[in-house]
Amino acid sequence: MYLTVTTPAAAKIKVAQRQHADSVLLLDFDDGVGSLSRVGTCALSSVFRVLLADPSLDLHDYDQDLESNIGAFKIKGYSKIYMDQQLKLDLNPKNQMLRLSGANAGELTAAMMFEVIPPNTSSSK
Repeated sequence: MYLTVTTPAAAKIKVAQRQHADSVLLLDFDDGVGSLSRVGTCALSSVFRVLLADPSLDLHDYDQDLESNIGAFKIKGYSKIYMDQQLKLDLNPKNQMLRLSGANAGELTAAMMFEVIPPNTSSSK
């Protein structure tokens, strides 16, 4: 499994990485699991997000790496069932939102949240 990050998407991510150099890059399947989730446990839809998380946070749910051309993204291992072997992270030039697509499945998330999660900050349930 591999994620190709296009040049425009990489540029957006790298700006935030420069400001938060120690952060961990996550491709989060936001399904209500984990302390960083923004949805409730009874959510009817699941989406992917890109997060830059402080390494001091509880990231134990992100138990696998997804290789990319800009470095590894941590992922929830079970979320692979929703991904293709070849993924692409691109930037929509009209709204400047990231979008994730798969070679076979097509668009997985049309407008992805991109967030920096500082220390001691997580969603409460």
